[in-house]
Amino acid sequence: MRHAIFLAAFVLTGALGGVAPMLGQDSVQSTPSSPATGTPIADSRATDYEESIVVTASALAREANKLPASVTVLDSEEILARQAVSVADLIATVPGVGVVASGPPGQVTSTFVRGAESDQVLLLWNGVELNNPYFGSINWAFLPADGVERIEVVRGPFSSLYGGNAVGGVVQVFTGDHDGGQLRLEGGSNGYTRAGLAAGHSFGNWRFDVTGHSRRGDSELENGFFDSDELVANLAWTPADGVEVGILARANKSTSGIPLSGGQPALERMIDWSESQIVIPVRIEKGNWKIDGQLSQVDFESAFRDPQDPFGFTRSDTDSQARRARTQASWQPNSRFGLAFGGETERLEVTDSSTFGSNLDAADQRTWALFSELSFNAGPLTLDIGARRDDNNLFGAETSLRAGLGVRLGDGWRLWTNYGEAFRPPTLGELFFPFSGNPNLRPERAESFELGTQWRWRQAPGGDWRLSVVGFQNRQQDLIDFDFVTFTNINVGRARSRGVEASLDVDGPRLDLRANITYLDAEDRTTGLALLRRAEWSANVVVSLTPHDDWKVTLTSRFVDDRPDVDPVTFGRAENPSYLRFDLAARWQVSRRFAPYARVENLADEEYAEALGFPAQGRTWIGGIAVAF
Repeated sequence: MRHAIFLAAFVLTGALGGVAPMLGQDSVQSTPSSPATGTPIADSRATDYEESIVVTASALAREANKLPASVTVLDSEEILARQAVSVADLIATVPGVGVVASGPPGQVTSTFVRGAESDQVLLLWNGVELNNPYFGSINWAFLPADGVERIEVVRGPFSSLYGGNAVGGVVQVFTGDHDGGQLRLEGGSNGYTRAGLAAGHSFGNWRFDVTGHSRRGDSELENGFFDSDELVANLAWTPADGVEVGILARANKSTSGIPLSGGQPALERMIDWSESQIVIPVRIEKGNWKIDGQLSQVDFESAFRDPQDPFGFTRSDTDSQARRARTQASWQPNSRFGLAFGGETERLEVTDSSTFGSNLDAADQRTWALFSELSFNAGPLTLDIGARRDDNNLFGAETSLRAGLGVRLGDGWRLWTNYGEAFRPPTLGELFFPFSGNPNLRPERAESFELGTQWRWRQAPGGDWRLSVVGFQNRQQDLIDFDFVTFTNINVGRARSRGVEASLDVDGPRLDLRANITYLDAEDRTTGLALLRRAEWSANVVVSLTPHDDWKVTLTSRFVDDRPDVDPVTFGRAENPSYLRFDLAARWQVSRRFAPYARVENLADEEYAEALGFPAQGRTWIGGIAVAF
């Protein structure tokens, strides 16, 4: 019965979008960039969909409709229309992606792609990996959407291109250039205030861009506050045609209260989080050759405090650092053939201490890697082959392969299939943390198959229609689990995820609709139980309309079915009920410079928890104004 109710709501929401006009353009335009260099790439909203270029799913910039892979692009128009302030909120509506927040904004937020663990998803920010070296995780709560012009979500294994962690998929966030600037001021429920800035200007051969925000606010729970500040600056120099050198820097500092612990109020528990990245990209293009290079350093600092903890765990301090160098050369003599090859090296280091003493003291590991990729197009056929070899000083060498084949069937139809291998390396915490650490751990390994088809109908009523259906299966082995007999981490886990993703996208003169539904069967092959926090059914609808040329209205709906979870008090398995959430956003472009806007998050005031025992925020009202200059 619950499925029937949801499907009716899903269809009704999509039908409402059919009478809606399409989004207009914002007054501040920008161009997305390549992951390694900040080089402008084709806009994802090109007039012809076949011109949409993606760079995350291949070492070569490729047209989306020719890639034998599942890729979803969230462009600047959708980001603006939804008024999202976090990347997690945006990718939560992508097929096959599950986002789980442990309560209101600012709490620990994880992402699962096609059933893979949250630490098996690779997050890239302008080509820089943001997975924490300590345990490989990502707290998506601290990644805002300020200055983000494009997000590419690639589902499936991509260790053949990026090495470790890309088991379930890759999420890449791109910031862009800005002509002029925009200041956003907003406020709302629970003492929420936020100021955001995005600005840029060119000076001859030089270009400078800056984005940032300052946020303050509480939640409906005591000690549920979330304060955040961020600044991103990009300086690029073009000394000659085809040559660009830059420096890109980001600093984020966030503080969150942690209102609940074991189902009970925690009135003084909190965490301070600081994150910084500095990147030096270089790009050289000469004829059919292109060389991209990048040096980067990422620093994470966290400080946990709880002076009232009943077990005496009152503090924990962690410093993590990742230094990387990556270079890649590509040769494309014509539209049918492309070859890319390159190398990468990284050094990871972690220091951690707590109330009970030192846990890790500058523990480190080093990896060297070589990779290559070949793409060949012959008539309706496309063939991609990629391989990568990683050599680590602690766990040895891993080889990752990937192959994909696509074929255009005519009349807007295309079919693709691919096979990929991936691994997740044991982290420094899993290797060396006192008592549970095991220096003999091997990488987690996975192999995946995918079969997909897409139908595009340009002459459909309302504009350009695209219908996609993808089936996938992912098998994992040597998963790292804690052994209660030896009290150490060991490679004993096995898992299998399989399912189907179906999506419908409509782009027309009076409609922008994104709808998808996912079926997922994710099983722990060791116990035979369903994997925790993975819903069997999930679906999303994003409808954007313009009742008038100066108005934009966007309704986002997200459904997540019942799923197994952990009871926060007993720590036993329990069922987390399904939920259906709606968000509504509206924007009025009064003039070229001024645009007031408003949004209602959790419009129906749905009572639910993405993570059992940690209630999500109720209905939240927010209003603001954007000022262009």
